Amino acid sequence: MAVKLVFGNNDGDRIGLQRDFARVGGEYLGDFGEVDADGLRIALMHGTEEPLVKAVVASQLYDVVVRGHDHRAEVTRHGKTLLINPGEIWGHLTGRRSVAVLETSNLKVETIELGRVKTFRETLLE
Repeated sequence: MAVKLVFGNNDGDRIGLQRDFARVGGEYLGDFGEVDADGLRIALMHGTEEPLVKAVVASQLYDVVVRGHDHRAEVTRHGKTLLINPGEIWGHLTGRRSVAVLETSNLKVETIELGRVKTFRETLLE
């Protein structure tokens, strides 16, 4: 099983990231990716454009849509589509570092907290 990558809005050297990610067995999907996993149709997107996120979810073409961008960990159901935002792994904007794990057999999602770090704002105010 390969790790999949969709780009975010702050990824500067996309060619270098794609090359280095491929070196460790990752698969680059561009700005939007589709994955079939255990019979589920899953969309992966950064989510920079909120109208696009809403349109993909509203289309009901996907069982699961995974998005990021706003750094808020959340899981919501929209008709047949499950929308997952794993949060922020880096933590410097929200102070919370998190990932999400999807169990494809039952669509249960576990958001795992990886600890707290100082936000940029907290660091600057020290």
